[in-house]
Amino acid sequence: MRALALAAAVVLLPSAAQAQSHLRLSYEMAVPRGATRDFVDRFSSRGGHLDGSFELAPAFHLELSVGWNTFNAAKQGVLTTSEGLDVSGKQFRYINALPVMGGFAFHVPLGHGSRVWAGVNGGGALIERLVDIGLGEYSHSGWQWGVMPQVGLAIGLDRKSGTALFFDGRWEYYWKTSGSPAQQWFAFGVGLLFDVGGH
Repeated sequence: MRALALAAAVVLLPSAAQAQSHLRLSYEMAVPRGATRDFVDRFSSRGGHLDGSFELAPAFHLELSVGWNTFNAAKQGVLTTSEGLDVSGKQFRYINALPVMGGFAFHVPLGHGSRVWAGVNGGGALIERLVDIGLGEYSHSGWQWGVMPQVGLAIGLDRKSGTALFFDGRWEYYWKTSGSPAQQWFAFGVGLLFDVGGH
């Protein structure tokens, strides 16, 4: 009997989740913090996220997220390479991050297709740190594990189609590895929510 109940739950879960599922596509801006700000101290206006949200129980959602954030800045100074060489001149510094995460969030409906939510994701990001200086280019990339608490507010635009305008905020923190320091930034996004389930 337990095996039958488990099998039924596995079969019914996708359809139940699909009935309340939605996608969120956002344009993002970000403010670097900590070691990220030490490397690139400029505000970023280039980023985006695609999030899928699936209701597992009333107000309780599974969250899946992929994104892209990029930072850049120009600095004058001396760069010490991994070979121990000092290279001086104007430096063009870049950070590119591709986070892939999953987690959970609580969604509270406000009526008329609007809602607020708060949750936390965990996973990793492929982070590249790159410096162009003179005729040389120095870079390091690798995966770093991290967490991403988030909050959001969606304002319903069309209840029939299930679309909404939303605003969200994220704090992304990635622990240091043997080759890279910890990375972190605050991100703020605006985008559209699309209901892909039932109404």
